Amino acid sequence: MTLPDDIQQLLSEEEHILEEVQNSLRAQLSNSFVRLNVEDERARELTSSIVAARVNEEKEMLASDEAVSHQLRDMKRDEIESIDKLLKRPYFARLVLEEENDAGKVQRFEYRIGTASNPDCRIVDWRNAPISRLFYEYREGDEYSEEIQGRERNGVVVLRNTLEIDSGNLTRVSCNQGTYVKTDDGWISAAGAASGRNYGHLPDVLSLITADQFRAITEDSERAVLIRGVAGSGKTTVALYRLSWLVKNTDLRPENALIVVFSSPLKKYISGALPSLGLENVVLKTFSEWVEHTLEKVFNERQNRFRGFVPPQVRRVKWSSELLSVLEAEAEKTPNFKSAGLGELKEIVCRALKNSAAILAECKNNILDKEAIEQAYIHTKQQYDEGCIDYTDDALLIRLLQLSRGGVWTPNASPGKFDHIVIDEAQDFSVPALSAVLGSVKESTNLTFAGDAAQSLDQEGTFPGWEKLREAWHGEDSLPALISLSVSHRSTKQIMRLADYVLGERRTSEGRPGRAPLWLKCIRENRGVQEAIEWTRRVAEKYPSSITTVVCRDMKEAQHVLSLLKPTFGPAVRLGDAYNFTFDEGIIVTDVRQVKGLEFPHVLIWNPSKRAYAANRQGRNMLYTAITRAEEVLCLVTWGRHSPALPHVFSKYVRGYERESEEEAEKRA
Repeated sequence: MTLPDDIQQLLSEEEHILEEVQNSLRAQLSNSFVRLNVEDERARELTSSIVAARVNEEKEMLASDEAVSHQLRDMKRDEIESIDKLLKRPYFARLVLEEENDAGKVQRFEYRIGTASNPDCRIVDWRNAPISRLFYEYREGDEYSEEIQGRERNGVVVLRNTLEIDSGNLTRVSCNQGTYVKTDDGWISAAGAASGRNYGHLPDVLSLITADQFRAITEDSERAVLIRGVAGSGKTTVALYRLSWLVKNTDLRPENALIVVFSSPLKKYISGALPSLGLENVVLKTFSEWVEHTLEKVFNERQNRFRGFVPPQVRRVKWSSELLSVLEAEAEKTPNFKSAGLGELKEIVCRALKNSAAILAECKNNILDKEAIEQAYIHTKQQYDEGCIDYTDDALLIRLLQLSRGGVWTPNASPGKFDHIVIDEAQDFSVPALSAVLGSVKESTNLTFAGDAAQSLDQEGTFPGWEKLREAWHGEDSLPALISLSVSHRSTKQIMRLADYVLGERRTSEGRPGRAPLWLKCIRENRGVQEAIEWTRRVAEKYPSSITTVVCRDMKEAQHVLSLLKPTFGPAVRLGDAYNFTFDEGIIVTDVRQVKGLEFPHVLIWNPSKRAYAANRQGRNMLYTAITRAEEVLCLVTWGRHSPALPHVFSKYVRGYERESEEEAEKRA
C-alpha cells in the first residue's frame, strides 16, 4: 500500500538529514586521522630528541612537550573511536523547537538526541540535560518553559521523531502520524509490528522511556532508586541508563561501580550493552561469582563449590531474616572477630544454626521449625567439613566479612566498599543477600535495584517485598525513589494478557498488538511431542536466522526434551544451561530459571502441566516468567492435565486447538 505524500516526504527528509550527518562525521573522521598522524609523528620526533639531548634542562622541556603530544594523540584516538561509533548509530531521535526572540522573530532550533555528543552535527548526549529533558518530558505540539544554560527559554516542540538506525541505515521512524519501517520494497506502515533486531543483548529503549522514568534517572542522584515493573518493561535497561547517567554527571567512576545479577546467561546478555553506555569498566558479576572472588582475594584461598541439590528447608532457613539476626549477634560476641579467618566465619555460621531456640524466638510467622533448622545445621556442617560451600552460604559469609573487615574486596585490590551498586532481578535476593549488598556500598543512597516480585521463582519466597525493602533506608528524606513500569516493550499485548491471566492480576497497562498465543492441546504425550516438533520445524524454516526457544520447567526436563529433538534437528538444536548458554541462531532448549530476564522472538513452552506449574504462587510466577520470554510468537503444547493457572483452551486469551492421537481418531472413525 502506497504511503501518503506527506509521510513519504517526512521519511525522505529523515533519510536526507541522516546522510548529511554521516557525511559530516566522515569528514570529521578523515580530519581526525590526519591530526592523529601528525601527533604520532611529533611524539616520535620528541622521543628521539630526548634520547639525543645532553643537557638535563633540555631533556625536561622535551619530556614535557612529549607528554602533551602523547596526550593529544590519545585524545585523537578516543575521538576517532567515538566518531566511528556514531557513524553506525549517530542518534535515536530528532527534536525541532520554535522560540520567539526578543525582537519577536520566530527562531527554529534542531537537535538530534544520541548516546554521545557531536556539536558539529548538533547531536546531544541524552545524559546531558536540559535539552534531552525537552525530548523526554514534552510531546510534539507542547509548549515548554525551561532554564537552559542559565537563561529561561520558552517555545513549542514542533517535531519529535524517534528513529532506529542500524549500521548507518535508517530502518524505522516513529512520528505523530504513526510508525514506519524500511523493507526491501521500501517504506511501509509498521502497524504496531516490532522491529527486527539482533538478539543476545539488551534492547535499546532510550527513545521509549517516559518522562517519569527520565526524571527518576536524572534527578534523583542523591537517592537510591527501586525499579519494579512488569516483564519486558525495561527495568534492567533503565537501571543501566541510570548508572550511565551517574557516571556522566557525577564523580562516579565506572570501575568503582558493581552490577550484580543471579544467572550467567543474564550476565552475558547485559555485558553486550555496557560499552555503548560508557560502562565497559564496570564490575559485572553473578552473585556467586562476586562472593567467590571476594573470599579468594581476602583470605587468599579458593573455596570448592557444592553443586548438588540443596533441600528447600535448608534454603528457607539460611535465607531467612531470623538466621541473619542470630548470625550478627553471634558475630558480636566472638573474640577477635575483626581478624577472623574464613574458617572462623564458617564456625560462626554453624554456631548460629545450632542455636535453634534463638532463631525460633526471632520467627514471628511460623515459617521455620526446629526440624528444618537442625537439617540446615547438619547440611552446612557436612559441607564445611568436606571443604565446600554452596550458594546458600554466599550471603552469610559476605555479611560476616563486612562486619569483621568493614567492607568487601574492591577493584583497587584492597578491602573497602563500592561507590555504587546495581542489583538486577532483586526479587531473587534474600534478606541476608540484600543486607550483604547494603553493606558493600559506601552510601545507602548509591544503590539501584530492579526487579519484579511476580517473577520470584523460589517457593521459599525470601524476598521481603518492595515496601519492606524501602524500610531499610531510615529517615523520611532518605527513602529511595520507587519507579513502577507497566508497559511491556518486549511482548505483544496478547501475550501479556495471557501472562496477566496466569498471574491472576492485571498488571500491563498497554502494549503493541499481535496474534494471540497458540495452544495445541493433546491427550497423549506422543502426539504432543509430534506437535511440538512440527511447530518448531515450521518456525525454524520460516525464520532460519533467528532463535527458537523451547522453555522447560527445569533442566532435567530440558535434557530429556533435547534428546527428543536431536533426531529431527541435529546440530541445529542445543542445550542452554548455566555453563553453556549462547544466543546464536538455531533452536535452544532451556529452563525457566536460565531465561529469566532474557527475551526471544519465538518461544514454545513444553507441556505446562498441573504438576509442573501448580496454581500456587510459585507455579503461577514460573508460568508467567516462561510466557513473558516471548516477543512475538508463543506456542504452548500440552498433554495430560494442563496447569490450572491457564484459561480454557477456547478462551479469548489463546488460539486453542485440541489434537487427538491417531488412536482416538481411529476409534471415532
